Amino acid sequence: MENTPDLADLITQLKGEEYDVSEPLPGVLHVKGRFSNPERIALRAAADAGDVPLAVWATSHHDDWALVAWDRPELVTITQKGATPQRWRHRRPPATLRPDAQTFLEGASSPFDIVTRPKHQPTDAAREVLGRFGITDPPPPGWVPPVVEAPPVPTVRESRVPAATEKAARAPRATKPKAPARATKPEPVIAVCPTCFMALPATGVCDNCG
Repeated sequence: MENTPDLADLITQLKGEEYDVSEPLPGVLHVKGRFSNPERIALRAAADAGDVPLAVWATSHHDDWALVAWDRPELVTITQKGATPQRWRHRRPPATLRPDAQTFLEGASSPFDIVTRPKHQPTDAAREVLGRFGITDPPPPGWVPPVVEAPPVPTVRESRVPAATEKAARAPRATKPKAPARATKPEPVIAVCPTCFMALPATGVCDNCG
């Protein structure tokens, strides 16, 4: 298939950046290469085309992809990373902005977005823009969705709870016999002189009173 003449310079430029470039549909390019952000590649390619209507698929070496459809003032961007859902964004930028405006390259929201609820969902207007390029399905040609393996189901094992058993009665601890209490000696009775109340000596005669 011959390339669209209006896109010849753009195709040469992209190939000069060591990208694999094909034109699967008239006015639709498919760019493949080692890049981490397919959306940026597609937006810049659309901007470099000027006001020529163009749709660009960009597929990274990780098999992530983006589709940009540009037909001023309509700018439709669809991205998909891995098995995550597609993110659609439909903008109508003014004549002073190109598809590679910084706010678009960063994927940020702008006053020119056509907002959907919930966010990033396809609209009939966005699908109509894709239809102008003969695109009915957003993924690039030959793209195969990644297979997401379901987490393994844990094996359920049955186990019986052992019946409660009575604990063996513990033998009483041996107690040491208590030592017998020591006998207390009676306190000695001291004789006192009835006159001076002094303690009497062993003779029984008061030393003071005689």
